[in-house]
Formats: sequence, C-alpha cells, structure tokens
Amino acid sequence: MFSAASLQAMPATWSPLFDICHFLLAALAVRKEVDLPFSRSNPLATWLATLTASFAGSMIANPLLGKPIFGAVSNEYNLFLATAVWWLVFYSPGDIVYTVVKSQPVYIPICVIKEIYRAKKTLGGISDAAKVYPDHELIQVTVGLIKGNGSGFMKPITRLVCGRWTPESSELLKMSVTSKECLVAAVLMVADAAGYIPRPLSGDLLYLIIVTTFIMIKLSGVLAEPIDPFVPLDSLVALATGALWNSSDDVIVIEEETE
Repeated sequence: MFSAASLQAMPATWSPLFDICHFLLAALAVRKEVDLPFSRSNPLATWLATLTASFAGSMIANPLLGKPIFGAVSNEYNLFLATAVWWLVFYSPGDIVYTVVKSQPVYIPICVIKEIYRAKKTLGGISDAAKVYPDHELIQVTVGLIKGNGSGFMKPITRLVCGRWTPESSELLKMSVTSKECLVAAVLMVADAAGYIPRPLSGDLLYLIIVTTFIMIKLSGVLAEPIDPFVPLDSLVALATGALWNSSDDVIVIEEETE
C-alpha cells in the first residue's frame, strides 16, 4: 500500500520518468494549440512554447519568492530533456512518438504519473513559500496553486509565443478544473500544516485523498466524460459574490411588473 511519503518520494526515486511524463504532456498541450504546418515552419516558436509550458510553475513562482525567473531553466539536464521530448513529439519520423504517446495504453499511465507529480509540486510550492513567508498562509496557498498548475496560468503566454493573443483564456478569468483542484488541495495542505485538519483525516490520509482525487478527475476526462466536482462550490461562490442579491432584485422586478 502506498503511503504519502512514498508518493512524495516517487519523483526523485523514479527520476527522470516523472519529468519525462510532465514534459510529454506539456508538449502535447502545445501541439494541440497549433496545426502541423505551423509546427513545421515555426520550430523555434513551438520549442519556446513547450519550454514555457514545461517550466511554467517555477517561472511564475520564482519572482514571487525573490528568485530569478530563469532559475526555472537553470538545470541543463532538464532543459535538454524537455528539448528532446519537444523534438520527439513534434518531429519524430512518421510521427511515431506522438502516435504512441496518444494511445490509451501509454497515455493513461503518463496521466497517472503526472497527477502524482502535480500533488508533489503543489506541496513543494507551499513548502517553498513557507520558507520565505512562514506566517502568510495566503501566499503559501497561492504559490502551491501556481506550482500545481503553472502551465494553465502560463497558457496566454504560451499561445502568444505561437502568435495567438488570447487573454480571455487566463485562469484568473475562468479557472479550469485543474486549477480548482490545486487550489482546494493547497488550502487543505496549508490547513493541515497549521493543525486545523482533525485526525484521522490529517497527514497521510489527506495527501492520499488529494492524489486519488487528482487521478480520478484526470482519468474521467480521458476514459469518459470530464467531471467537475467543484460545481456546488462554484454556485456558493456565485451566491456570495452577488448572484443571491441579483436573484432577489429579479424577483422584486417581476412582482412589480405583475402588479
């Protein structure tokens, strides 16, 4: 049976497998945004877009923590690995790598590995922020969220590199399910670290629940229909930010019109 400690240690234990899976999904996301002729005529753009997607979490979080933004790509081995994955996904002979990776027997394990890595990145972001801002839980949650879904927050820039400016795709305007799950996970992890989560839910069990939830949400979109378990939470947020008052005003207007 997996423990939280073993799951958290997996990215280091199974290096570079976890990084390769992460880079593969980043390259696939970029390839989904561009067509084949564009990738053939603009290899520099697709390479830069893949790098921004691959190292997005650190690129955004580093300046917030007083670190250099290019520290995200300071590891030459990871930079070479991401570049190799980019070339294989976009330009392998006969498109063989893209075809194999997109097949379900290969794609599903990659997604599972990525979601285990996502939980670790979220926790790592919280830990990094806690070193700089030990008494500021909001910043810890924010950095955990960014590290968990950095590519989502970087998406407008990634698209801009490929010649498309789509600011409306910002996660700040419309959060994806991935960002929502990372946000909730970061809040729970910070609350657990502060001692607000009661036993037996705290500690290992909480982390295992988070990883399991990440995997289930991801695989639902791969194997069946995508699910959004945060719809009730969205409704509560909408009510708290004016929907309730708007509904009351509409009722009053309707009553006045019927009189």
